[in-house]
Amino acid sequence: MLDPSGTGAPAVGANVVFIDPGGTLVKRVATDSAGKADADVLPGASVTSVARINNVYQLQTVLAVKPGDDLVLGVKSSDFTSLGTFTVNYPAFASAANYEVAGPCGVLFISPPVAGGTPPTTATFTMSASCKVDPMELIVAPTDANFVPIAAIGKTGVPFVAGGSTTVTGSYQGVRSFTASYMNINPIVTSMSLSRTVPDTFGISSSLSVASPIPNQAINLTGGVSGSNARLISRFTTATRSFQDVRQNLSGTAATYGLDATANLLPWIDQPTIDLANRKLIIPLDTTGTSNAKPDLFRVSASYRRTDMNNVTTTFTWTIFAPEPGDIPLPALPPEAGDVLPTTTDTVGTVSAIMVEIDTVANYDAIRKDLNAAVTLYSGARPPATTVRSSSSPLQLR
Repeated sequence: MLDPSGTGAPAVGANVVFIDPGGTLVKRVATDSAGKADADVLPGASVTSVARINNVYQLQTVLAVKPGDDLVLGVKSSDFTSLGTFTVNYPAFASAANYEVAGPCGVLFISPPVAGGTPPTTATFTMSASCKVDPMELIVAPTDANFVPIAAIGKTGVPFVAGGSTTVTGSYQGVRSFTASYMNINPIVTSMSLSRTVPDTFGISSSLSVASPIPNQAINLTGGVSGSNARLISRFTTATRSFQDVRQNLSGTAATYGLDATANLLPWIDQPTIDLANRKLIIPLDTTGTSNAKPDLFRVSASYRRTDMNNVTTTFTWTIFAPEPGDIPLPALPPEAGDVLPTTTDTVGTVSAIMVEIDTVANYDAIRKDLNAAVTLYSGARPPATTVRSSSSPLQLR
């Protein structure tokens, strides 16, 4: 179990509760100096960790565990340590009002000096440990006054050296048009959008949204740049604000793309709630216009709080992972784990849910060891997968 502060250090003395699939308490134990706790359980058991920082409890439950599992509970924060700077030199483009320079950690926008003149043909970025790619691909796009790319040039296989530099040479190539063709879009989808980013989600982006899409909808992007790879994100949204993303890698020079919406969408997740009286998470699902495919993981996160007679408020955040979506009774944790189960007088905060299906992952068993890390990896800018599909509950407006 990891320390709840996100350092990645072991959590010492935290409560861990093991419950067999029938609801029988197997063991409540405190983690040792290495953050470890263990118990003999039946297939389908649950494991729940309970950690506290001041007046905030963090709970995590993994359902459908098996004997022999070695699970990691808790989250390690991204490492934003600076690894140094790197400078990119590139040729001038006669009509450039600005330049966009894409590196592993994002896009730099290079504008003319305040005193006037042409925009510089050099850019320096900082590499962070969380986004390091080595060797890396660099893309430079001159833009018009509205930061719309008008050409592009790139360089691949560039090694990173702190304080180093490289020069991009050659001729700028014109921007390209890109057409995405969507089929079998159900009327439940009230809006959709397409984002194309090169060479990955940290790169140079072009996007377009469509309201009230028709069953066979085309989206045409202009001003796109080329590279070794393009990351496409197709988002489908309903009237209740439930949304789904289909993320796919495509050749960075491809001009067309096709997607059958019904064949690729997962079940929709309407707004989840907590049934405080029955201590149960209610997850409404809708399979209209979807494949009804089973995801590789399902995660629901809920928060609630209570204020005592001394006006001290305690907050609880509970994250539960399961192999498939549906209503989830909260594990019946023993009093020794703390007074953490919700009560009818608690105030419910945010409740959200997401399911994810990954083409390179066989099933829940393959990623159950560290589900938090799996969510971070496969929802990030560079997942080791060609296609990642996700369905999310509505974003709650507070």
